[in-house]
Amino acid sequence: MGARTVGSGVDIMKGQTDEKANGWIVRRINLRDKHGLHMRPAQRIVETASRYQSEVRAIKDHLDMNAKSIVDMIEFAAYMVNKAAEDDNEFVFQALGEDALEALAALDVLVDEHFGLDEPSARKKPTRP
Repeated sequence: MGARTVGSGVDIMKGQTDEKANGWIVRRINLRDKHGLHMRPAQRIVETASRYQSEVRAIKDHLDMNAKSIVDMIEFAAYMVNKAAEDDNEFVFQALGEDALEALAALDVLVDEHFGLDEPSARKKPTRP
């Protein structure tokens, strides 16, 4: 597991949403979350990707990480923090397998919903007497 070098010769960052590259379905993501990619979003990516049988990868520049591995996604998040400072928030999810489209759709929704982190707390704040 871990990082692997992108060696397909396909410039997936310039591809269209759901482009196919060597059997992989590719989806570009533009991270618009104000907090960027950090530990909790990384965990949510792993949880979401792990619900599917397909192999799912997160790719940015030289990094090609297993989206089902928390260790890989923490490393990916650390890399993305540096990129966010440069306003370079685009990366790729790609999936290969029978449920690849469903996996990518679920990850797309997760990112669009800011990883579920913008929801107000379910706990009520204590009121002062």
